[in-house]
Amino acid sequence: MRINAMIGLSAVALALAMGYAEPARAGDLSNAGMECYVDTFRFDIATADSCTSLWVPNGAHDPSVAVFSVTGLPAGNYSYVWRNLETNAVVASCIYSACAVQIATDRLGDGVAILQATITDLDTGASRQVQATAYYLDGYT
Repeated sequence: MRINAMIGLSAVALALAMGYAEPARAGDLSNAGMECYVDTFRFDIATADSCTSLWVPNGAHDPSVAVFSVTGLPAGNYSYVWRNLETNAVVASCIYSACAVQIATDRLGDGVAILQATITDLDTGASRQVQATAYYLDGYT
């Protein structure tokens, strides 16, 4: 019995140390955002709103892939419509909270990919648009 009490107190202490988290509210898209990274041979880390990578020989493919993902949503039932803002076309291959598109450096292309996601909470009908821009630059020539 004493061990169970100690475990229980430890769990409470851990919860207090971690702080109080607001409960998730259905339809609350206010914290939704987007992050991205350009896939290279390095350990790529997604960053909010925009990302930049440099192409160097043996450091990445050119063209490569820009990966975008929606962040900050509470658990829920969502739909996503992805749009390429450079062409204003819907990206039909992307239907979930992450999307990957081809990107070429500014040497082989324009070095930019701009995606927007329209998120809709299917339970409440609330929606929000988020976007991010990926830059892929020639760091060699």
